[in-house]
Amino acid sequence: MPAWLLLFALAQPAAAQAPWPADFTNPRAADGDLLLPMPCGGAMAFRPIETPTGAGALEDRQVTLGTTDPAGGVAEFARREAVAGPFTQQGRDVAVYWLGKYEVTRDQYAAVMEERCPTASAAGRLPAATLSWFDAVSFSQRYTTWLLRNAAARLPQSDGTPAFVRLPTEEEWEYAARGGAAVSELDFLGRTFPMPEGTSRYAWFQGPRSAAGRAQPVGMLEANPLGLHDMLGNVGELVLEPFRAVRVGRLHGQAGGVVVKGGDFRTPEAALRSSLRIEMPPYDPTDGQPTRLASVGFRVALAAHVTTSLRRAEALNRAFEAESRASGTEAENARRQIAAMREGAEPRLRQGLDRLEAGLMAAERQRLEQERAGIRAQLEGAAVLARAAGQSQRRMDGIQPLLSGADVVQSSPEMRRQWATALEQLRVERELALDGYARIVADLGRSADRATLTTEAGVVAREAEARNVPELRPYLDIAARHAADSRDRGLPPRDRLREEVLAASRGAGGSPAAPAAQPEPRPVAVAPQQTAPPPQPAPQPAAPSHPPPVALLPPPAPPPAPQQEPSTAARPSQATPPPRPPVTPPRQPAAPGPGISVKPPINRGQPQSFDPSGKPPGFR
Repeated sequence: MPAWLLLFALAQPAAAQAPWPADFTNPRAADGDLLLPMPCGGAMAFRPIETPTGAGALEDRQVTLGTTDPAGGVAEFARREAVAGPFTQQGRDVAVYWLGKYEVTRDQYAAVMEERCPTASAAGRLPAATLSWFDAVSFSQRYTTWLLRNAAARLPQSDGTPAFVRLPTEEEWEYAARGGAAVSELDFLGRTFPMPEGTSRYAWFQGPRSAAGRAQPVGMLEANPLGLHDMLGNVGELVLEPFRAVRVGRLHGQAGGVVVKGGDFRTPEAALRSSLRIEMPPYDPTDGQPTRLASVGFRVALAAHVTTSLRRAEALNRAFEAESRASGTEAENARRQIAAMREGAEPRLRQGLDRLEAGLMAAERQRLEQERAGIRAQLEGAAVLARAAGQSQRRMDGIQPLLSGADVVQSSPEMRRQWATALEQLRVERELALDGYARIVADLGRSADRATLTTEAGVVAREAEARNVPELRPYLDIAARHAADSRDRGLPPRDRLREEVLAASRGAGGSPAAPAAQPEPRPVAVAPQQTAPPPQPAPQPAAPSHPPPVALLPPPAPPPAPQQEPSTAARPSQATPPPRPPVTPPRQPAAPGPGISVKPPINRGQPQSFDPSGKPPGFR
C-alpha cells in the first residue's frame, strides 16, 4: 500500500472522532452540568437531582406522586413513594442522582447503536423516537459498556463504584419533572412545575403555536427548576419499570406493559401534567415485534447498585436493625408479647406470629415517618416566623433614625405620625411572629428529643439550600436549640428569646442591631414658600433583606413575537441581535458559529430538510 494511502486511512478515524459542536450536545449549558463523552465525538449532558434526607444508610425522601384529582383514577391517582440518590457532589452534603438534561437525540442514539458514526446535524438533534423499550434498554447497556472502557474516571462514584446508565424509574422521573427539592411543597404538588412565562416557553404540545404536529429539536425551550429540558411534551419518555394501576394510596400488584411519561407533541396544552402516565403494550400483536411509536422516546439516568461493598451492606443491615427496634411503648409491649407467644409454639403459629410482627413493624415505621415529616414542617414554620421577626426588626431600624431626626433636616408632623404608626405596626408584627415561633418550638420540645430535632433541622436546611434559600439555616438551628432547651427547662424569657432570634437574623446576613439603609427617596427639607405637601413615605420604607423562597429558573428567554413573525426581509435594520436562522434545516454557511438556533419561536414558514414523521436518511 502506498505510504500516502496508509496515512489517509489512518487519518479517517481521527477525523470521525472530532468533538461535536455544543449545539448538538449541550445547547443550553448551565452551571452544574455533567458532560460525559460518547462514541464518535459526541457527548451527553446530565443534571444533578438532589434528594435531601437524613444521614442514615436507609434514609430516603418520601414524596407524593400522581394527582389528588379523583379523575386521575387508576392511572394517576396520588400515592406515596420514595426517592434517594446514591451519589454526593463535592462540597455538598446531600444525596443526588443524575438525569439526562435532554431527551436522547437521533445522533446520540446512532453514535452508540450504529456501526458508522453519524455526522452531527440539525435533524440529528431531534429526539430519538420510533424505538421500543428494549431498544432504550439496549442503548443504556451499550453506552455503559463504552463509558466503563473509555471514560470510567469521569463517571460519578458511589462508595468507590462508578455509575452505570439505565432508564430512570417512574419515581425518579416524576420527582425530577415536578422540580424535586428545588421547589416548594405547594409547587411540587402542582399540576406542572412553575412556568412563569407560560406553557409554550417550557413544553411542546399540540397546535400550530407550539409543536405543530411534529417533534422538535431538544433544548429549544426553557428548563424546569432543576435545569431539565422537554420534561413535558415533545416526545413521551419511557421509564424502567412496568405499568401498574393505582389503588387508593398505592400501586396495584399486577405488573403490565410499558410506562410512558410526560405527554408528547400531540398532547393538548390543557392535558400536560407531571403525573401523566400511559401504558404502552411492549409488543405489537399484529406482527409480534416490539412496539415502536414516533411519539415515544427516552432519556437516561446515572445510577449505582445498592450494596456497593461489604462495608455498605453492613451499614444497611445496622440501619435496618436500629429501625426495627425504634418503636413506641405500646408497639414494644406488643412485640414482647409476640416473642413470648412464639416460644414453644408450633411452626404454623410461629409463621403467623412472624407475619404479625412484620406488619406491626411496618405500621410503626409509617407512624415514625409521619412524625418526622411533622417535625420538619414545624421546624420550617418556626424558621419562617423567626425570619419574619428579623425582617420586621430591620424595617424598624430603618424607620427609627427618621423619628429621632438624626438624618432629617425638616419633616412635617404628618410625616412623623406616619413613621410612628409604621414603627408600631412593625413592632406588633415582630411580636406576633415571635409568639407563633414560641408556640411551635414549645410544642416541638414536648414531642421530640434533641438528637431528632438536630437531625431533622439538618434535613430541612438541605431542602432550603436546594430551593436557594440557605439563609434559613441559622433560624432552623436556633429553633431546634430552643425546642430542645424547652424540653429540659422551658422557654427562655421573652426578652432573651427575642434577642436570640434577632441574633440568628444577624447571622443569616441581616443586621437588626444596626440601622438599615435609609429608604429611597429620602425625606428632604421643604422650603417655606413651597405650597405642595412634602412627599409621603410608604408605611414600610425598608424592603426585606431576603426574598421569599422561589423556584430556581434559568434567565427567561426573550418572549415570542406576537401573532405572526415577519419575514427576514421585512425586518428593519436595528442594533438588536440579528434574526435567528430557521431551526430545523441544516446550518447555513453564513450563520455565525456552528449549530442551530436554540430558542423558539420556530420559523414555521421555512421548509423542513427531513421527514418530520420518520427517521432521517440512514437512520436505522
